[in-house]
Amino acid sequence: MQLIADSGSTKTSWRLIKGANDIVEASTIGYNPHYFDTKKMEKSLQSLLIPQLGIAVTEVSQVYFYGAGCSTPSSNAVVEKAFSNVFPEANIYVDHDLLGAARALCGQSTGIACILGTGSNSCAFDGKSITDNVSSLGFMLGDEGSGASLGRRLVRSFFYREMPSDIKESFNERYQMDKDVIFKEVYKSALPSRYMAQFTKFMNEHIEKPFMRNLVKEEFGAFIDTQVLKYENVQSIPINFLGSVAFFFQDIMLEVLEERQLKMGRIIQEPITALVDYHLA
Repeated sequence: MQLIADSGSTKTSWRLIKGANDIVEASTIGYNPHYFDTKKMEKSLQSLLIPQLGIAVTEVSQVYFYGAGCSTPSSNAVVEKAFSNVFPEANIYVDHDLLGAARALCGQSTGIACILGTGSNSCAFDGKSITDNVSSLGFMLGDEGSGASLGRRLVRSFFYREMPSDIKESFNERYQMDKDVIFKEVYKSALPSRYMAQFTKFMNEHIEKPFMRNLVKEEFGAFIDTQVLKYENVQSIPINFLGSVAFFFQDIMLEVLEERQLKMGRIIQEPITALVDYHLA
């Protein structure tokens, strides 16, 4: 049996493939090796995951774990050791969530794979492996097009008095905008990007407003220009997107791509179902 996982820092989606038409779904907390050591991860897997699978651990022959934070040999070793202890008969494969995104979006075909969720990232994929990756600089330096970056722009527009009065009134009523609270969340909390990304829900609810639509379009344009246009042969291969931000604002992304004469590929909100298809294939 194959066990497949797509793991962010908050949540992990699991699929146990017993057969082509027999798949068990499970969900746990996220397992980012930056926040878990091997022993803590192993204990959590035993208590949260195993009861949901309903099988003996020795029946699992392969584990494919695509996770946030799994981008270096040392980080991957933390995860590999935990899974080896929990599933002693299984071959363990650990890699970055960007490879999971590429496999989910492109399958075994060539394409550009982009993640637009809380953060943003991209890569070129040849149907087997990642061939190029423009550096993702995170919340402080980059993350163009992400939920965090969109939220950051929205908050700035509120305090810089750029936001139209009708939107500003609704925004303030919804979130009680207090600069001291925002400073605390951005400069003192562990996850400022997650705090900023929450505002994308408000953006989606008011996307019919020209101000809001232009803000999203400018941010998507910045992502395409800084990330996607840096890859070779980008005009001739599909540009694919994973994540809630791309999914809910896909009509705006299509407009941005068409203006740059780029080809839209797939847009999916979550990768786990497509990853099952990839591994079954």
